[in-house]
Amino acid sequence: MAALLSAALGYTEGGRLARSTPGWHVISYALVLSLPVTLPVSVALAAVTPITLTAASVGGFLYVGLVSMFLGFIPWYAGLARGGIARAGQTQLVQPLLTLVWAWLLLGERYGLATVLGALAVLVCVAVTQRSRS
Repeated sequence: MAALLSAALGYTEGGRLARSTPGWHVISYALVLSLPVTLPVSVALAAVTPITLTAASVGGFLYVGLVSMFLGFIPWYAGLARGGIARAGQTQLVQPLLTLVWAWLLLGERYGLATVLGALAVLVCVAVTQRSRS
């Protein structure tokens, strides 16, 4: 619950800031401000977790750090600022469904009926709330 609330607070404040500040500034500030929490946790985990550097692990780390975390937030914050935080933020609820679809297409993942129905229920809820706001 704390993660959900902190993410919601971060997206809301990021969307507000992106109205007057470029998105890359907003995500850069967020990363610097989160450093007092993330750095000690990362050091503690590195101390108890064996580190194995492979091309795949380094590539994955670079992708998550540069593309997903940094470059992805630039258009995300711009969209929040332009489309309205509440309205644009709801589109992120489609992300779990897209993740399931891509994992099925690219990795051959198999899902149970409950997973598929849950993802579709979220998609229906997003569609209904988007239409009701229009």
